[in-house]
Amino acid sequence: MKIAILGTGGVGGYYGGLLARSGQDVTFVARGAHLAAIREHGLRVESVHGDFTVYPAQATDDPEQSGSVELLLVTVKTYDLEAAAQEARPLVGSGTAVLPLLNGLDAAEQLSAVYGADRVLGGLTHISSSVPAPGIIRQVSPLRRIVFGEQDGAISARAERIRDTLDATGVQVVLTSTIESALWEKYLFIASIGGVCCLARQAIGRVLSMPESRELYIDALREIEAVGRARGVAFSPKIVEQTLELTESFVPATRPSMLVDLEAGRRLELEAMSGTVVRLGQELGIPTPVHRVIYAALKPSGAQTE
Repeated sequence: MKIAILGTGGVGGYYGGLLARSGQDVTFVARGAHLAAIREHGLRVESVHGDFTVYPAQATDDPEQSGSVELLLVTVKTYDLEAAAQEARPLVGSGTAVLPLLNGLDAAEQLSAVYGADRVLGGLTHISSSVPAPGIIRQVSPLRRIVFGEQDGAISARAERIRDTLDATGVQVVLTSTIESALWEKYLFIASIGGVCCLARQAIGRVLSMPESRELYIDALREIEAVGRARGVAFSPKIVEQTLELTESFVPATRPSMLVDLEAGRRLELEAMSGTVVRLGQELGIPTPVHRVIYAALKPSGAQTE
């Protein structure tokens, strides 16, 4: 399958690397020193599941050079999505399937506005990975899971083909007919743990080990649960307990991507995380005090480059 990775960061670099290693025709869209290193030395993946290098690696900063692909895997930051989608138009042809693996809730909606809803699936991933140096991807979580599906809930032939292609890499892949609910479940987790870890400036294990910060995290989960249920999301009756169990399965030293960005002085995905909780809560008349504090406290740092 001819595949392009739009956003060769921790997520895109890791999954793109696995796809290339499994024999797929993968082009990495990258920039600057990262692009130069990939072109010269290949893409080096350091993972708890085994290290490897994709060499030579097809990499470019000009999507027009690649032409249209069968699968466009979109893994940019949420705040870069609109601009990246426009730049990636040459990659999207009549037969292209577009699969976003972003944080937040509306990536598929934004991409559908650019490419047409018929080309775009919904998707999410659970993984902890980063770019410690140009040309290097570091993946540290035992969990590496992709959940995706058609926006209309159909189990299509193209979705099955994508599932089989991803499954061949060794990652856990789930093709679902209820992608909207799955997105909300991921969102409940990542917006809450990312926000609380950023407030505490601590990894997941430290936050969960302290009664006060653990309770704050649970309160943050319950706020999103309340907002989601008011929006008609069919959460499990024990979604908070299940999410807490999922959180405890991570290596204690795991740092959510927003905390990694905060510590590096980079722009935060704050608007797509707690910012969305606060806005939806206001629209629905549901109090979201924990996420209001997260949003207000992190806004001065997260808005540095806005």
